[in-house]
Amino acid sequence: MTRPHPLPDRHALEQLARDGVLTGEGLDIALRRLGYLPDAAAWRRFGNLALLAAGSLLLLAGIVFFFAFNWDVLHRFAKIGLIAAPLIAATALAAHFAGQHRFRASLAWLGAAVVLTGVLLAVMGQIYQTGADSELLFAGWAALTLPWVLAGRAPWLWLFWLLLVNVALGLFISGRFGIWMLLGGLSDGLLWLPLLLNAAALCVWEMRWPRLGWMRASYAPRIIGLLAALCATTLGVTWCLQEYGRIEWRVMRYTPLIYFAWLGATLWFYRCRRHDIVPLAVAALSFIIVVTSELVHWLFDLRGEWAFHLLLTGLAVAAMTAAAAVWLRRTAQAWEAEAINTTWARDA
Repeated sequence: MTRPHPLPDRHALEQLARDGVLTGEGLDIALRRLGYLPDAAAWRRFGNLALLAAGSLLLLAGIVFFFAFNWDVLHRFAKIGLIAAPLIAATALAAHFAGQHRFRASLAWLGAAVVLTGVLLAVMGQIYQTGADSELLFAGWAALTLPWVLAGRAPWLWLFWLLLVNVALGLFISGRFGIWMLLGGLSDGLLWLPLLLNAAALCVWEMRWPRLGWMRASYAPRIIGLLAALCATTLGVTWCLQEYGRIEWRVMRYTPLIYFAWLGATLWFYRCRRHDIVPLAVAALSFIIVVTSELVHWLFDLRGEWAFHLLLTGLAVAAMTAAAAVWLRRTAQAWEAEAINTTWARDA
Protein backbone atom coordinates (compact mmCIF):
# COMPACT_ATOMS: atom_id res chain seq x y z
CA MET A 1 0.00 0.00 0.00
CA THR A 2 1.49 3.33 -1.04
CA ARG A 3 1.61 6.20 1.41
CA PRO A 4 -0.06 9.48 0.36
CA HIS A 5 2.32 12.27 -0.58
CA PRO A 6 2.40 15.26 1.79
CA LEU A 7 1.10 18.53 0.45
CA PRO A 8 3.68 20.71 -1.31
CA ASP A 9 4.83 23.80 0.53
CA ARG A 10 3.36 27.15 -0.49
CA HIS A 11 6.81 28.68 -0.93
CA ALA A 12 7.77 25.81 -3.21
CA LEU A 13 4.76 26.47 -5.44
CA GLU A 14 5.56 30.18 -5.54
CA GLN A 15 9.16 29.40 -6.50
CA LEU A 16 7.91 27.14 -9.30
CA ALA A 17 5.80 30.04 -10.55
CA ARG A 18 8.81 32.37 -10.45
CA ASP A 19 10.82 29.80 -12.41
CA GLY A 20 8.11 29.66 -15.07
CA VAL A 21 7.03 26.09 -14.37
CA LEU A 22 3.58 27.26 -13.22
CA THR A 23 1.55 30.06 -14.73
CA GLY A 24 -0.11 32.68 -12.55
CA GLU A 25 -3.51 31.08 -13.07
CA GLY A 26 -2.10 27.64 -12.29
CA LEU A 27 -0.51 28.93 -9.11
CA ASP A 28 -3.81 30.46 -8.00
CA ILE A 29 -5.70 27.23 -8.70
CA ALA A 30 -3.08 25.16 -6.86
CA LEU A 31 -3.12 27.42 -3.81
CA ARG A 32 -6.91 27.34 -3.64
CA ARG A 33 -7.12 23.57 -4.13
CA LEU A 34 -4.57 22.94 -1.39
CA GLY A 35 -6.25 25.33 1.05
CA TYR A 36 -3.52 27.98 1.16
CA LEU A 37 -5.96 30.66 -0.04
CA PRO A 38 -9.20 31.04 1.93
CA ASP A 39 -12.53 30.51 0.22
CA ALA A 40 -15.89 32.09 1.08
CA ALA A 41 -16.61 29.57 3.85
CA ALA A 42 -13.22 30.19 5.43
CA TRP A 43 -13.82 33.96 5.39
CA ARG A 44 -17.21 33.43 7.06
CA ARG A 45 -15.61 31.32 9.78
CA PHE A 46 -12.95 33.97 10.28
CA GLY A 47 -15.58 36.72 10.48
CA ASN A 48 -17.64 34.80 13.03
CA LEU A 49 -14.57 34.10 15.13
CA ALA A 50 -13.36 37.71 14.95
CA LEU A 51 -16.77 39.08 15.93
CA LEU A 52 -17.03 36.57 18.78
CA ALA A 53 -13.61 37.57 20.11
CA ALA A 54 -14.34 41.29 19.73
CA GLY A 55 -17.70 40.95 21.49
CA SER A 56 -16.16 39.02 24.37
CA LEU A 57 -13.37 41.58 24.82
CA LEU A 58 -15.78 44.51 24.70
CA LEU A 59 -18.07 42.85 27.26
CA LEU A 60 -15.17 42.23 29.64
CA ALA A 61 -13.85 45.76 29.15
CA GLY A 62 -17.31 47.13 29.91
CA ILE A 63 -17.45 45.21 33.19
CA VAL A 64 -14.00 46.41 34.26
CA PHE A 65 -14.67 50.05 33.38
CA PHE A 66 -18.06 49.90 35.08
CA PHE A 67 -16.33 49.10 38.36
CA ALA A 68 -13.66 51.72 37.80
CA PHE A 69 -16.25 54.46 37.18
CA ASN A 70 -18.79 53.53 39.88
CA TRP A 71 -16.43 52.25 42.57
CA ASP A 72 -17.15 54.94 45.14
CA VAL A 73 -20.96 54.72 44.94
CA LEU A 74 -21.30 50.93 45.14
CA HIS A 75 -21.69 48.98 48.36
CA ARG A 76 -19.14 46.24 48.93
CA PHE A 77 -21.76 43.51 48.66
CA ALA A 78 -23.01 45.06 45.43
CA LYS A 79 -19.47 45.06 44.07
CA ILE A 80 -18.97 41.38 44.85
CA GLY A 81 -22.41 40.45 43.57
CA LEU A 82 -22.05 42.37 40.33
CA ILE A 83 -18.82 40.55 39.49
CA ALA A 84 -19.83 37.14 40.88
CA ALA A 85 -23.04 37.03 38.83
CA PRO A 86 -21.29 37.41 35.43
CA LEU A 87 -18.66 34.90 36.56
CA ILE A 88 -21.30 32.29 37.41
CA ALA A 89 -23.20 33.05 34.21
CA ALA A 90 -20.06 32.73 32.08
CA THR A 91 -19.19 29.39 33.69
CA ALA A 92 -22.73 28.08 33.20
CA LEU A 93 -22.84 29.20 29.57
CA ALA A 94 -19.45 27.62 28.89
CA ALA A 95 -20.73 24.28 30.22
CA HIS A 96 -24.01 24.69 28.31
CA PHE A 97 -22.39 25.35 24.94
CA ALA A 98 -19.86 22.56 25.53
CA GLY A 99 -22.76 20.15 26.00
CA GLN A 100 -24.18 21.28 22.67
CA HIS A 101 -20.79 20.80 20.96
CA ARG A 102 -20.54 24.52 20.19
CA PHE A 103 -16.94 24.66 21.28
CA ARG A 104 -16.08 28.14 20.03
CA ALA A 105 -18.88 29.74 22.01
CA SER A 106 -17.96 27.56 24.98
CA LEU A 107 -14.33 28.67 24.81
CA ALA A 108 -15.34 32.31 24.55
CA TRP A 109 -17.40 32.08 27.74
CA LEU A 110 -14.69 30.02 29.44
CA GLY A 111 -12.15 32.72 28.61
CA ALA A 112 -14.53 35.32 30.03
CA ALA A 113 -14.76 33.27 33.23
CA VAL A 114 -10.97 33.13 33.48
CA VAL A 115 -10.70 36.92 33.14
CA LEU A 116 -13.56 37.58 35.55
CA THR A 117 -11.87 35.43 38.18
CA GLY A 118 -8.99 37.88 38.26
CA VAL A 119 -11.40 40.82 38.42
CA LEU A 120 -13.18 39.20 41.38
CA LEU A 121 -9.89 38.69 43.22
CA ALA A 122 -8.89 42.30 42.59
CA VAL A 123 -12.27 43.60 43.78
CA MET A 124 -12.14 41.54 46.98
CA GLY A 125 -8.59 42.67 47.62
CA GLN A 126 -9.61 46.32 47.26
CA ILE A 127 -12.69 45.94 49.45
CA TYR A 128 -11.14 44.13 52.38
CA GLN A 129 -7.56 45.46 52.01
CA THR A 130 -5.99 42.12 52.83
CA GLY A 131 -2.48 43.51 52.45
CA ALA A 132 -1.50 40.78 50.01
CA ASP A 133 1.24 41.56 47.55
CA SER A 134 0.51 42.02 43.87
CA GLU A 135 2.28 38.83 42.88
CA LEU A 136 -0.09 36.83 45.11
CA LEU A 137 -3.05 38.18 43.14
CA PHE A 138 -1.67 36.90 39.84
CA ALA A 139 -0.42 33.66 41.38
CA GLY A 140 -3.84 32.99 42.90
CA TRP A 141 -5.49 33.95 39.61
CA ALA A 142 -3.33 31.42 37.76
CA ALA A 143 -3.89 28.70 40.37
CA LEU A 144 -7.68 29.10 40.49
CA THR A 145 -8.11 29.15 36.73
CA LEU A 146 -5.74 26.27 35.96
CA PRO A 147 -8.54 23.63 35.94
CA TRP A 148 -10.52 25.71 33.44
CA VAL A 149 -7.44 26.16 31.26
CA LEU A 150 -6.83 22.41 31.32
CA ALA A 151 -10.45 21.77 30.38
CA GLY A 152 -10.48 24.40 27.62
CA ARG A 153 -7.52 23.00 25.67
CA ALA A 154 -7.14 26.20 23.67
CA PRO A 155 -3.74 27.70 22.73
CA TRP A 156 -4.78 31.29 23.44
CA LEU A 157 -6.11 30.29 26.86
CA TRP A 158 -2.81 28.62 27.73
CA LEU A 159 -0.91 31.69 26.53
CA PHE A 160 -3.01 33.92 28.78
CA TRP A 161 -2.36 31.59 31.72
CA LEU A 162 1.38 31.61 30.98
CA LEU A 163 1.28 35.41 30.89
CA LEU A 164 -0.29 35.41 34.37
CA VAL A 165 2.50 33.18 35.67
CA ASN A 166 5.12 35.46 34.09
CA VAL A 167 3.58 38.56 35.66
CA ALA A 168 3.43 36.87 39.07
CA LEU A 169 7.06 35.77 38.80
CA GLY A 170 8.20 39.18 37.56
CA LEU A 171 6.45 41.01 40.41
CA PHE A 172 7.91 38.56 42.91
CA ILE A 173 11.45 39.09 41.66
CA SER A 174 11.16 42.88 41.43
CA GLY A 175 9.58 43.13 44.89
CA ARG A 176 11.69 40.56 46.72
CA PHE A 177 15.05 40.76 45.02
CA GLY A 178 16.45 43.30 47.50
CA ILE A 179 15.43 41.15 50.46
CA TRP A 180 16.98 38.03 48.94
CA MET A 181 20.16 39.97 48.19
CA LEU A 182 20.45 40.85 51.88
CA LEU A 183 20.31 37.15 52.73
CA GLY A 184 23.26 36.49 50.43
CA GLY A 185 23.89 33.13 48.84
CA LEU A 186 22.78 32.46 45.29
CA SER A 187 19.86 34.87 45.38
CA ASP A 188 20.79 36.62 42.12
CA GLY A 189 19.91 33.37 40.37
CA LEU A 190 16.27 34.47 40.72
CA LEU A 191 16.80 36.60 37.62
CA TRP A 192 17.19 33.39 35.61
CA LEU A 193 13.75 32.06 36.54
CA PRO A 194 11.65 33.87 33.86
CA LEU A 195 13.92 32.62 31.07
CA LEU A 196 13.94 29.08 32.43
CA LEU A 197 10.15 29.13 32.82
CA ASN A 198 9.41 30.26 29.27
CA ALA A 199 12.13 28.10 27.73
CA ALA A 200 10.66 25.06 29.49
CA ALA A 201 7.15 26.01 28.31
CA LEU A 202 8.42 26.33 24.74
CA CYS A 203 10.16 22.95 24.89
CA VAL A 204 7.00 21.28 26.20
CA TRP A 205 4.89 22.91 23.49
CA GLU A 206 7.28 21.91 20.71
CA MET A 207 7.37 18.31 21.97
CA ARG A 208 3.61 17.95 22.41
CA TRP A 209 2.05 19.77 19.46
CA PRO A 210 2.65 16.98 16.90
CA ARG A 211 0.57 14.64 19.09
CA LEU A 212 -2.22 16.98 20.15
CA GLY A 213 -4.36 18.59 17.48
CA TRP A 214 -5.51 21.55 19.58
CA MET A 215 -1.89 22.64 20.09
CA ARG A 216 -1.22 22.99 16.35
CA ALA A 217 -1.42 26.76 16.22
CA SER A 218 1.54 28.50 14.63
CA TYR A 219 1.15 31.64 16.75
CA ALA A 220 1.44 29.82 20.10
CA PRO A 221 5.11 28.72 19.97
CA ARG A 222 6.01 32.03 18.40
CA ILE A 223 4.50 33.98 21.29
CA ILE A 224 6.11 31.70 23.86
CA GLY A 225 9.41 32.07 22.02
CA LEU A 226 8.94 35.84 22.07
CA LEU A 227 8.46 35.73 25.86
CA ALA A 228 11.59 33.62 26.21
CA ALA A 229 13.53 36.01 23.97
CA LEU A 230 12.33 38.99 26.00
CA CYS A 231 13.50 37.33 29.21
CA ALA A 232 16.84 36.32 27.67
CA THR A 233 17.41 39.82 26.28
CA THR A 234 16.60 41.42 29.62
CA LEU A 235 18.95 39.01 31.35
CA GLY A 236 21.74 39.71 28.86
CA VAL A 237 21.32 43.50 29.03
CA THR A 238 21.27 43.33 32.84
CA TRP A 239 24.56 41.44 32.79
CA CYS A 240 26.11 43.87 30.30
CA LEU A 241 25.10 47.00 32.22
CA GLN A 242 25.57 45.70 35.75
CA GLU A 243 27.69 47.69 38.15
CA TYR A 244 30.46 45.37 39.22
CA GLY A 245 31.55 47.58 42.08
CA ARG A 246 28.19 47.86 43.88
CA ILE A 247 26.80 44.33 43.71
CA GLU A 248 28.71 41.10 44.11
CA TRP A 249 27.11 38.79 41.54
CA ARG A 250 27.40 35.12 42.37
CA VAL A 251 25.24 33.34 39.78
CA MET A 252 24.79 36.19 37.32
CA ARG A 253 28.45 35.97 36.34
CA TYR A 254 27.51 32.82 34.39
CA THR A 255 24.78 34.63 32.46
CA PRO A 256 26.66 34.53 29.10
CA LEU A 257 26.66 30.73 29.25
CA ILE A 258 22.90 30.63 29.77
CA TYR A 259 22.22 33.32 27.17
CA PHE A 260 24.33 31.77 24.42
CA ALA A 261 22.95 28.32 25.24
CA TRP A 262 19.43 29.69 24.68
CA LEU A 263 20.53 31.53 21.53
CA GLY A 264 22.30 28.52 20.06
CA ALA A 265 19.43 26.14 20.84
CA THR A 266 16.91 28.53 19.28
CA LEU A 267 18.93 29.05 16.11
CA TRP A 268 19.65 25.34 15.70
CA PHE A 269 16.12 24.12 16.31
CA TYR A 270 14.27 26.62 14.12
CA ARG A 271 16.98 26.61 11.43
CA CYS A 272 17.56 22.87 11.13
CA ARG A 273 14.70 20.98 12.76
CA ARG A 274 11.52 23.03 12.33
CA HIS A 275 11.74 25.81 9.79
CA ASP A 276 10.30 29.05 11.15
CA ILE A 277 11.74 32.44 10.28
CA VAL A 278 10.00 34.36 13.08
CA PRO A 279 11.95 32.87 16.04
CA LEU A 280 15.16 33.29 14.06
CA ALA A 281 14.42 36.97 13.50
CA VAL A 282 13.58 37.44 17.18
CA ALA A 283 16.80 35.69 18.23
CA ALA A 284 18.83 37.87 15.85
CA LEU A 285 17.20 41.00 17.27
CA SER A 286 17.98 39.84 20.81
CA PHE A 287 21.63 39.27 19.90
CA ILE A 288 21.88 42.75 18.36
CA ILE A 289 20.39 44.36 21.49
CA VAL A 290 22.69 42.49 23.89
CA VAL A 291 25.84 43.16 21.85
CA THR A 292 24.89 46.82 21.52
CA SER A 293 24.40 47.05 25.29
CA GLU A 294 27.85 45.60 25.92
CA LEU A 295 29.35 47.92 23.31
CA VAL A 296 27.71 50.98 24.88
CA HIS A 297 28.85 49.90 28.35
CA TRP A 298 32.43 49.48 27.12
CA LEU A 299 32.63 52.63 25.00
CA PHE A 300 31.19 55.04 27.54
CA ASP A 301 33.56 53.76 30.19
CA LEU A 302 36.39 55.05 28.01
CA ARG A 303 37.40 58.65 27.84
CA GLY A 304 36.81 60.33 24.55
CA GLU A 305 34.31 62.16 22.41
CA TRP A 306 30.71 61.11 22.99
CA ALA A 307 29.85 61.93 19.39
CA PHE A 308 32.44 59.43 18.15
CA HIS A 309 31.09 56.78 20.52
CA LEU A 310 27.55 57.34 19.29
CA LEU A 311 28.68 57.18 15.67
CA LEU A 312 30.56 53.95 16.31
CA THR A 313 27.54 52.45 18.07
CA GLY A 314 25.25 53.41 15.19
CA LEU A 315 27.61 51.90 12.62
CA ALA A 316 27.82 48.68 14.65
CA VAL A 317 24.03 48.42 14.90
CA ALA A 318 23.63 49.06 11.17
CA ALA A 319 26.24 46.43 10.31
CA MET A 320 24.69 43.79 12.59
CA THR A 321 21.21 44.53 11.28
CA ALA A 322 22.34 44.23 7.67
CA ALA A 323 24.16 40.97 8.41
CA ALA A 324 21.09 39.56 10.16
CA ALA A 325 18.83 40.55 7.25
CA VAL A 326 21.15 38.89 4.72
CA TRP A 327 21.37 35.73 6.83
CA LEU A 328 17.60 35.52 7.28
CA ARG A 329 17.02 36.01 3.55
CA ARG A 330 19.54 33.34 2.62
CA THR A 331 17.99 30.99 5.17
CA ALA A 332 14.54 31.48 3.66
CA GLN A 333 15.94 30.91 0.17
CA ALA A 334 17.67 27.73 1.32
CA TRP A 335 14.39 26.46 2.74
CA GLU A 336 12.60 27.20 -0.53
CA ALA A 337 15.29 25.38 -2.52
CA GLU A 338 15.11 22.41 -0.16
CA ALA A 339 11.32 22.28 -0.48
CA ILE A 340 11.54 22.39 -4.30
CA ASN A 341 14.14 19.64 -4.37
CA THR A 342 12.00 17.53 -2.06
CA THR A 343 8.95 18.07 -4.26
CA TRP A 344 10.83 17.15 -7.44
CA ALA A 345 12.37 14.07 -5.83
CA ARG A 346 9.00 12.90 -4.55
CA ASP A 347 7.32 13.39 -7.92
CA ALA A 348 10.17 11.63 -9.72
